[in-house]
Amino acid sequence: MKTIKCFLLTTLLLLGIFPNLHAQLTEGKIRFGLKLGVSGSNLYDDANADDIKARIGLTGGGFAKIPLAKHLSLRPEVLFTTKGAKFDIIGGNTSDLKLGYVEVPVSLEFNIAIINIHAGVHAGLLATAEGTLEDSQGNPITFDLDKEDLESFDYGWHLGGGIDFGNLGLHLRVSRGLQDIRKDDTLEDIFGSLKNAAWSLTASYGF
Repeated sequence: MKTIKCFLLTTLLLLGIFPNLHAQLTEGKIRFGLKLGVSGSNLYDDANADDIKARIGLTGGGFAKIPLAKHLSLRPEVLFTTKGAKFDIIGGNTSDLKLGYVEVPVSLEFNIAIINIHAGVHAGLLATAEGTLEDSQGNPITFDLDKEDLESFDYGWHLGGGIDFGNLGLHLRVSRGLQDIRKDDTLEDIFGSLKNAAWSLTASYGF
Protein backbone atom coordinates (compact mmCIF):
# COMPACT_ATOMS: atom_id res chain seq x y z
CA MET A 1 0.00 0.00 0.00
CA LYS A 2 2.84 2.41 0.82
CA THR A 3 4.44 1.68 -2.55
CA ILE A 4 1.18 2.47 -4.36
CA LYS A 5 0.80 5.73 -2.43
CA CYS A 6 4.38 6.75 -3.22
CA PHE A 7 3.84 5.98 -6.90
CA LEU A 8 0.64 8.04 -7.03
CA LEU A 9 2.23 10.97 -5.20
CA THR A 10 5.28 10.87 -7.47
CA THR A 11 3.08 10.79 -10.57
CA LEU A 12 1.01 13.74 -9.37
CA LEU A 13 4.18 15.67 -8.56
CA LEU A 14 5.60 15.04 -12.03
CA LEU A 15 2.34 16.10 -13.65
CA GLY A 16 2.47 19.33 -11.67
CA ILE A 17 6.14 20.10 -12.32
CA PHE A 18 6.21 19.29 -16.05
CA PRO A 19 2.85 20.42 -17.53
CA ASN A 20 4.50 21.83 -20.65
CA LEU A 21 7.10 19.13 -21.29
CA HIS A 22 5.18 17.55 -24.14
CA ALA A 23 4.92 20.89 -25.92
CA GLN A 24 8.66 21.40 -25.45
CA LEU A 25 9.37 17.95 -26.88
CA THR A 26 7.37 18.28 -30.09
CA GLU A 27 6.99 22.06 -30.47
CA GLY A 28 4.17 21.26 -32.87
CA LYS A 29 6.63 20.03 -35.49
CA ILE A 30 7.74 16.68 -36.86
CA ARG A 31 10.70 15.41 -34.86
CA PHE A 32 13.24 12.73 -35.79
CA GLY A 33 15.43 10.60 -33.59
CA LEU A 34 17.43 7.45 -32.94
CA LYS A 35 16.83 4.57 -30.54
CA LEU A 36 18.88 1.64 -29.31
CA GLY A 37 18.32 -1.03 -26.75
CA VAL A 38 18.17 -4.65 -25.68
CA SER A 39 15.50 -7.11 -26.78
CA GLY A 40 14.30 -10.52 -25.70
CA SER A 41 12.53 -12.82 -28.13
CA ASN A 42 10.60 -16.04 -28.00
CA LEU A 43 8.33 -18.28 -30.10
CA TYR A 44 4.77 -19.28 -29.36
CA ASP A 45 2.01 -21.47 -30.87
CA ASP A 46 4.66 -24.15 -31.31
CA ALA A 47 2.96 -27.51 -30.73
CA ASN A 48 6.27 -29.38 -30.80
CA ALA A 49 8.29 -27.10 -28.52
CA ASP A 50 9.19 -27.63 -24.88
CA ASP A 51 11.45 -25.78 -22.42
CA ILE A 52 11.57 -22.67 -24.63
CA LYS A 53 14.49 -20.34 -23.81
CA ALA A 54 14.36 -16.71 -24.87
CA ARG A 55 17.03 -15.17 -27.07
CA ILE A 56 18.57 -11.92 -25.85
CA GLY A 57 19.66 -9.52 -28.58
CA LEU A 58 19.66 -5.94 -29.78
CA THR A 59 17.24 -3.57 -31.47
CA GLY A 60 17.84 -0.12 -32.88
CA GLY A 61 17.10 2.34 -35.64
CA GLY A 62 15.38 5.64 -36.32
CA PHE A 63 11.97 7.17 -35.78
CA ALA A 64 9.82 10.18 -36.55
CA LYS A 65 7.29 11.77 -34.21
CA ILE A 66 4.39 13.49 -35.97
CA PRO A 67 2.08 15.54 -33.70
CA LEU A 68 -1.64 14.93 -34.31
CA ALA A 69 -3.12 16.74 -31.32
CA LYS A 70 -2.01 18.28 -28.03
CA HIS A 71 -1.05 14.98 -26.42
CA LEU A 72 -1.28 12.60 -29.37
CA SER A 73 1.38 11.74 -31.96
CA LEU A 74 1.98 9.26 -34.75
CA ARG A 75 5.33 7.50 -34.47
CA PRO A 76 6.68 5.49 -37.42
CA GLU A 77 10.00 3.70 -36.91
CA VAL A 78 12.52 1.71 -38.96
CA LEU A 79 14.42 -0.80 -36.84
CA PHE A 80 16.73 -3.77 -37.09
CA THR A 81 15.84 -6.28 -34.39
CA THR A 82 16.94 -9.81 -33.51
CA LYS A 83 14.44 -12.57 -32.79
CA GLY A 84 14.28 -16.34 -32.36
CA ALA A 85 14.57 -18.83 -29.49
CA LYS A 86 16.15 -22.08 -28.35
CA PHE A 87 13.85 -24.95 -27.48
CA ASP A 88 13.51 -28.73 -27.17
CA ILE A 89 11.41 -30.57 -29.73
CA ILE A 90 9.92 -34.03 -30.19
CA GLY A 91 12.46 -36.83 -30.00
CA GLY A 92 14.75 -35.11 -27.49
CA ASN A 93 16.39 -32.84 -30.05
CA THR A 94 17.19 -29.17 -29.44
CA SER A 95 16.73 -26.40 -31.97
CA ASP A 96 18.23 -22.91 -31.94
CA LEU A 97 16.73 -20.31 -34.30
CA LYS A 98 18.49 -16.96 -34.76
CA LEU A 99 16.52 -14.44 -36.83
CA GLY A 100 17.04 -10.82 -37.79
CA TYR A 101 14.30 -8.50 -39.11
CA VAL A 102 14.11 -5.06 -40.64
CA GLU A 103 10.96 -3.93 -38.88
CA VAL A 104 8.61 -0.98 -39.39
CA PRO A 105 6.43 -0.30 -36.33
CA VAL A 106 3.78 2.43 -36.49
CA SER A 107 2.39 3.61 -33.15
CA LEU A 108 -0.16 6.01 -31.79
CA GLU A 109 1.62 7.70 -28.90
CA PHE A 110 -0.02 9.49 -25.97
CA ASN A 111 2.07 11.83 -23.82
CA ILE A 112 0.96 13.51 -20.63
CA ALA A 113 3.80 15.36 -18.87
CA ILE A 114 6.70 12.85 -19.02
CA ILE A 115 4.48 9.75 -19.22
CA ASN A 116 4.40 7.92 -22.56
CA ILE A 117 1.87 5.26 -23.59
CA HIS A 118 1.88 3.83 -27.12
CA ALA A 119 0.36 1.01 -29.15
CA GLY A 120 0.26 0.02 -32.78
CA VAL A 121 1.13 -2.49 -35.48
CA HIS A 122 4.37 -3.56 -37.09
CA ALA A 123 5.56 -5.25 -40.27
CA GLY A 124 8.94 -6.89 -40.75
CA LEU A 125 11.13 -8.30 -43.51
CA LEU A 126 13.37 -11.24 -42.67
CA ALA A 127 16.98 -10.13 -43.14
CA THR A 128 18.96 -13.02 -41.62
CA ALA A 129 18.11 -16.55 -40.54
CA GLU A 130 20.17 -19.35 -39.03
CA GLY A 131 18.94 -22.60 -37.53
CA THR A 132 20.76 -25.44 -35.82
CA LEU A 133 19.60 -28.83 -34.58
CA GLU A 134 21.24 -31.01 -31.91
CA ASP A 135 20.41 -34.42 -30.50
CA SER A 136 19.82 -35.15 -26.80
CA GLN A 137 23.60 -35.50 -26.23
CA GLY A 138 24.32 -32.11 -27.80
CA ASN A 139 25.74 -33.50 -31.01
CA PRO A 140 24.95 -31.46 -34.14
CA ILE A 141 22.52 -32.97 -36.64
CA THR A 142 22.97 -32.18 -40.32
CA PHE A 143 20.35 -29.51 -40.85
CA ASP A 144 20.35 -26.50 -43.12
CA LEU A 145 17.84 -23.75 -42.40
CA ASP A 146 18.08 -20.35 -44.03
CA LYS A 147 15.89 -17.50 -45.26
CA GLU A 148 14.36 -19.58 -48.05
CA ASP A 149 12.75 -21.91 -45.48
CA LEU A 150 10.94 -19.13 -43.62
CA GLU A 151 8.35 -16.52 -44.49
CA SER A 152 10.03 -13.31 -45.60
CA PHE A 153 7.21 -11.15 -44.18
CA ASP A 154 6.01 -10.90 -40.58
CA TYR A 155 3.39 -8.66 -38.98
CA GLY A 156 1.75 -8.18 -35.61
CA TRP A 157 0.86 -5.78 -32.82
CA HIS A 158 2.75 -4.07 -30.01
CA LEU A 159 2.16 -1.90 -26.95
CA GLY A 160 4.40 -0.16 -24.48
CA GLY A 161 5.09 2.78 -22.25
CA GLY A 162 7.81 4.75 -20.56
CA ILE A 163 9.01 8.28 -20.00
CA ASP A 164 9.99 11.13 -22.33
CA PHE A 165 12.13 13.77 -20.66
CA GLY A 166 13.08 16.54 -23.07
CA ASN A 167 14.91 14.94 -25.99
CA LEU A 168 15.48 11.67 -24.11
CA GLY A 169 13.14 8.70 -23.84
CA LEU A 170 13.16 5.33 -22.10
CA HIS A 171 10.53 2.84 -23.28
CA LEU A 172 9.52 -0.75 -22.60
CA ARG A 173 7.57 -2.51 -25.38
CA VAL A 174 6.09 -5.96 -25.89
CA SER A 175 5.05 -7.35 -29.29
CA ARG A 176 3.39 -10.39 -30.79
CA GLY A 177 3.69 -11.62 -34.35
CA LEU A 178 0.59 -12.99 -36.07
CA GLN A 179 2.32 -14.69 -39.01
CA ASP A 180 3.40 -18.33 -38.91
CA ILE A 181 7.03 -17.86 -39.92
CA ARG A 182 7.36 -21.38 -41.37
CA LYS A 183 7.18 -21.44 -45.16
CA ASP A 184 8.36 -24.97 -45.92
CA ASP A 185 5.66 -27.49 -44.93
CA THR A 186 8.36 -30.10 -44.33
CA LEU A 187 9.38 -28.10 -41.25
CA GLU A 188 5.98 -28.62 -39.63
CA ASP A 189 6.87 -32.10 -38.39
CA ILE A 190 10.01 -30.69 -36.75
CA PHE A 191 8.86 -27.34 -35.37
CA GLY A 192 5.08 -27.17 -35.49
CA SER A 193 3.65 -23.67 -35.80
CA LEU A 194 6.05 -20.80 -35.06
CA LYS A 195 5.17 -17.16 -34.32
CA ASN A 196 7.42 -14.40 -32.98
CA ALA A 197 7.03 -12.79 -29.57
CA ALA A 198 9.39 -10.16 -28.16
CA TRP A 199 10.03 -7.39 -25.67
CA SER A 200 12.45 -4.49 -25.89
CA LEU A 201 13.88 -1.87 -23.55
CA THR A 202 15.21 1.09 -25.51
CA ALA A 203 16.67 4.53 -24.98
CA SER A 204 15.91 7.19 -27.58
CA TYR A 205 17.15 10.64 -28.49
CA GLY A 206 15.07 13.11 -30.51
CA PHE A 207 16.54 15.93 -32.60
